[in-house]
Amino acid sequence: MFKLLATTGLRRSELVSLTWEQIDLVNETIRIDGKGKKEHILPLHSHLMPLLASYKASLSICRIYLT
Repeated sequence: MFKLLATTGLRRSELVSLTWEQIDLVNETIRIDGKGKKEHILPLHSHLMPLLASYKASLSICRIYLT
C-alpha cells in the first residue's frame, strides 16, 4: 500500500476504495474515480507490477482454501 501511495499520488480515500477491476496489470495502469466523479488513468511503476500480481495470486489461493 505504501509503495502504491508513494508512486501514484493517490488520496487515502481513493486507495481505500480501490478494487481489482480498477487495476489493469496488462497496461500497467489504475483507473481512479476522483473528486467530482472525474476519472483518471494513472500509470503504475514497474516495481509495483510483480508485487500486485503476486498479491492478487495469493488472494485467489486463499479463497480456494476458505470455501
